[in-house]
Amino acid sequence: MNSNLCYVTLGQVRHADAFTTGKKAALQARNALSGQLPGWALAFGGGRHDATALLQGFRSILGDIPIIGGAGAGLITAEAATLTGYECGLLLFPTSLSPVAIALVDNLQQDEKAAGQQLGEALRENIFPNATVLLFYDSIQSSPPPVLHVGSRLVDGVYEGLGEYRPTLVGAGTLADINMMDSYIFDGRASRKHAAVAVVLPSTLTSHSTIMHGCYPASDFLEITRIDGARVLELNGRPALTVAAERLDIPHEQLAMLHPPHFSLTLGEKHGNPFTPFDESQYVNRLVIAADLSDNALVLFEDDFQAGSRVQLMVIDPQRMIQSAHQQTRTLLNTLVNQPLFGLYIDCAGRSMAFSGLEEDETAPVREQVGARCPLLGFYSGVEIAPLLGRSRPLDWTGVLTVFTATIP
Repeated sequence: MNSNLCYVTLGQVRHADAFTTGKKAALQARNALSGQLPGWALAFGGGRHDATALLQGFRSILGDIPIIGGAGAGLITAEAATLTGYECGLLLFPTSLSPVAIALVDNLQQDEKAAGQQLGEALRENIFPNATVLLFYDSIQSSPPPVLHVGSRLVDGVYEGLGEYRPTLVGAGTLADINMMDSYIFDGRASRKHAAVAVVLPSTLTSHSTIMHGCYPASDFLEITRIDGARVLELNGRPALTVAAERLDIPHEQLAMLHPPHFSLTLGEKHGNPFTPFDESQYVNRLVIAADLSDNALVLFEDDFQAGSRVQLMVIDPQRMIQSAHQQTRTLLNTLVNQPLFGLYIDCAGRSMAFSGLEEDETAPVREQVGARCPLLGFYSGVEIAPLLGRSRPLDWTGVLTVFTATIP
């Protein structure tokens, strides 16, 4: 590939006024596009900004092009990872990299799976071999307390709607703040709640993804014997909170008070042979966002586990998070044949220093290595969507790095 034939440019601004932020970010990216016409943009704005004003700022510079993305609890670029709520990042694409199709559904409140099926059906005729689809949805159904749109139901529906087609899905459940109070998406034209948007990228773009982990098992395998939505009520036939307290050797009442950001616990479901040595890439983890003393339940971020699921208690290892980010990024970049065009890093908000209390920034290895090679835009999300174990899945407590290369005719 001749890298001079195509550019993707980045604009990034932090400012208290939403319109000014959007305008300045768009202007930065537009000025760097080297005379090419802008075709569409991928943009994420902090939760303190008014979404409509932010879009107006973008459009004052870019005009009526599609703008996809939404809320980000914080922004990640080569320069820094910040969570003030006033950040904005925008990747600007030339017309030569315009999407093949953009599809929208705005009925997540009624039924996430049905909405996903509708979305998949709308995409189906535009899917080609090795296609990549960006998928973003509004994580927050209502708040407070936070009630979430279930990403696993949405993704399952998308696959049903796609039929025999199996594109690579990469994306996120968007989140405006780490307290999970609000969220929205940009659907190409406007900002929306209770909606999901999917973008079929052109065949000239190829995605290369890797997943950062950082958890390790703190228990043997435990069977979920009673569950109500996101509330795990029993493990091995006993109250879930009691079992967790015993396995972690933490007093029952103390464990009930320890929840993010002061203490991070996930339930991990291992895929494949359960007796193979520990490999974090085999796990789908669900973050425990609360413990309820009234019914001794563990409350999960997603409600896709079922009675009969075999899980392990997984605790966060800060050093393992840093090592995973460094190793996975290096390995991915070393596999690339073509020069990377741009990078997208979707990082669980729980992994941020502000939420987790970590003393080290786990985005640093990603920012340093990818930022030295190409424009990098990242944001903190509620749920990350990435290919894992044969299909794309919604994930918790991960960082998903996708680097895109281009083949220009």
